[in-house]
Amino acid sequence: MPDIATIRVPADFEFEFPGASRSASEVAVNLARTQMAIIAEIERPPREAHGLSASAFQTLAILDGAGEPLPGHVIAERLLVSSASMTSLVDTLERRGLVERRPHPTDRRKVLIHLTPDAQRVVDQQLPAIHAVIAQAISTLPESDREHLLSSLTTIRARLSLLAGQPLPPAKARRRRRAESTDRSAR
Repeated sequence: MPDIATIRVPADFEFEFPGASRSASEVAVNLARTQMAIIAEIERPPREAHGLSASAFQTLAILDGAGEPLPGHVIAERLLVSSASMTSLVDTLERRGLVERRPHPTDRRKVLIHLTPDAQRVVDQQLPAIHAVIAQAISTLPESDREHLLSSLTTIRARLSLLAGQPLPPAKARRRRRAESTDRSAR
């Protein structure tokens, strides 16, 4: 396994940023870097096998998971994208023969997005590949550590949920790092 070091901040971090927490910043940056790495690996199988972007494959997976055709705005809400982005994405998937737009059976104003048989084959092939990537990524973490990590992540998400509705905390002025101050005074 590659030797990946824990990302650390300088020892004088809390001096430079009064009111900050060195360990909290280290946890946040390591969590963010891990999140980016796992997402990159999850997105790799459909990209390499079928040239699908993450959002294109997620669109197919959303339709598969729904078990029925969906209006574009429902898919857009689940993907957290704008309706304009969704239209462009569906256009691309339709050109590739992976989805079809069909009129809603009872509401002439609506159009439903359907998976094609080719898209269903892609999803049926790629979802197991993605789950295999996830299993491999987490395989070295013992089950008891997984439960502890889940609990810790849930605690962080709950705190972030509370913070989201509150005003931002007052920031204290940044100080020059001690090493920089010393270096400059020696000149």
